[in-house]
Amino acid sequence: MDAYRPHIPPLSHSRSAGQPWRYTLNHATAHTPAAALALWAEIDVHTAQLLTRAQGEGILAPDADLEWTRQVYYALLNEALNRPGADQDPAAQDPDRLAALVIDTLLHGAGPRG
Repeated sequence: MDAYRPHIPPLSHSRSAGQPWRYTLNHATAHTPAAALALWAEIDVHTAQLLTRAQGEGILAPDADLEWTRQVYYALLNEALNRPGADQDPAAQDPDRLAALVIDTLLHGAGPRG
């Protein structure tokens, strides 16, 4: 959604960011590393701004619940990163392909398009 391209910063950087990113997709606990908490805060602010901008520009419905949309977005990211068998298929690990999958699902769902 950032720049309305499938190159979403959190997903495009997720493969290179390593383990701290994986922590950010889960709820923080007392054992969450400080680096992951800092990364989460930065991503969370950016995502909230991005969703607000997308709503303002008509990409998201004017009555969309942005908090829920953010949670769904993070859940989709988590699923994209942890797809069963993805570690055996290099094509399934392509950040651009995963970003497109996440954004298409977030914006259009799984229903027919048309």
